[in-house]
Amino acid sequence: MSFLSAPCEELKPRPWSWTETCFEPDLSAADAPFPPVVWEARLSTASPDLIRAELTPLLSTEELDRLRRFLQPLDQLRFLVGRGLLRLLLGAELDLPAAQVKIAYGPFGKPESVAPPGRPAPHFNVSHAGDLVVLAFSQTHPVGIDVEEVKDADTESIARQVFRPAAYRAWLNLEPAARLDEFFVAWTRQEAALKALGLGFLGPADETATARVSNFGLTVPPGYRGAVALWAIPREEGSALGA
Repeated sequence: MSFLSAPCEELKPRPWSWTETCFEPDLSAADAPFPPVVWEARLSTASPDLIRAELTPLLSTEELDRLRRFLQPLDQLRFLVGRGLLRLLLGAELDLPAAQVKIAYGPFGKPESVAPPGRPAPHFNVSHAGDLVVLAFSQTHPVGIDVEEVKDADTESIARQVFRPAAYRAWLNLEPAARLDEFFVAWTRQEAALKALGLGFLGPADETATARVSNFGLTVPPGYRGAVALWAIPREEGSALGA
């Protein structure tokens, strides 16, 4: 049982198959707060050469520039998979070639899809850690997703800085053996919610907006923790707020 006060539904991602060349993904979601659609890709299930050959041609010039700035091959691969699969999935939803999908950025840098005239733009968010890449989509509401590897860190210092006081105190009251895992439960849920709001840790979370976030757990491989969040507002209001 998590120390977080509000339990949340667990979502099981759809696994991405690197050998699947023809697919019709359904990105639609029922009216929120019903779950968004989540996809999961594992880097270890395909050769880096295959991934680069299939996905690099789909990226924009700006994305290719960003790809080259990553110094570590694994960081390059994670970015490439996140953006390449995002373009494939959005292209399938918008009836566009993946390379022609347009992506804009919100006030705090959150990527947003740009739909052709007369079509709604799907909401999406991407996260990655280790060899895991996850993508969340919603047709109706801003969405955020976060995945992290559970590994040793200065969790007490970080928790004191980023958790709300009540959550921090509850976390400290846990048995020491449980704190590491529960830290990442709380961290991913909080990060997913802030990403749904379009803020990340760069922006102040408005209490009223945060109260309208629907949280979901994420079924991820051992050694990881993940969460998804929907900002439960009408599309028109979300657009006006720059979500």
